[in-house]
Amino acid sequence: MKISVITCLSIMLFFLISCREDEFDQQYVREFSFTSSINGSTYPIKVALPKNYSADVKYKTLYVLDSKWDFDFAAREVQKQSENFRRHDILVVGIGWGNDRLDDYLPVPYKGGTGRADEFVRVINEELIPRLEKDFHAASAREDRTILGHSAGGLLGTYCFTNYPDTFGNYLCLSPSLWIGDQIVLLNEKKNRSGNQSRSGRFFLAAGGLEEGGMLPPIEAFRQILNQHYKGFSQGYHMAVGLDHLGSKKPNIRKAISFYFHQP
Repeated sequence: MKISVITCLSIMLFFLISCREDEFDQQYVREFSFTSSINGSTYPIKVALPKNYSADVKYKTLYVLDSKWDFDFAAREVQKQSENFRRHDILVVGIGWGNDRLDDYLPVPYKGGTGRADEFVRVINEELIPRLEKDFHAASAREDRTILGHSAGGLLGTYCFTNYPDTFGNYLCLSPSLWIGDQIVLLNEKKNRSGNQSRSGRFFLAAGGLEEGGMLPPIEAFRQILNQHYKGFSQGYHMAVGLDHLGSKKPNIRKAISFYFHQP
């Protein structure tokens, strides 16, 4: 009986510690929302400030999609790496849902959605980025902006890479749903390659070894395309062996942020 109680308490303590590690200290978080004049949707935004935040510094920005799910974990990982590298020059920006997430993230209609990714990228470009530059001293250079997304969010990251290369200089794309729209992102990459392949930046691609359905073949194809045609990008890849689509997300976010800090 005593062993059972001790075991239960140990398990509870483990989960409490795990949850605490995923949380970001809210004293460093600023929140606002705005209604887009482009698509009429209202977007909740969270901004994780670095320690010793100062109006005298221009900050790099890491934009995290699916903020409700992934903002706290990503912000905490950035904080850990910032402490390790003694860097406090990064804002983590969580973008909440305005439209249905698949409408915002997908460039083609899917499951009854309309596929409004082009509008959503305009919202980021024309409304959110200027707000961050004005109110939070975000740096304006493309190379100082990074997008992080998983699944449909990872697809949006790759879509920005192929179709809107001036928006972000760095891409952390985890289990991107590249099969959607008959692999439209791969088609766009080929169409836009000649104008894009002279650019530089960072690109981290990841997946789970137990991804369902047809997830892995187009991800592998995209990885090979990056290696062959985009020599100006520092590239990283991680296959989370033994983990599925959702199970691989947090380990791959951690790997992606580590890659971001280790690359020049």
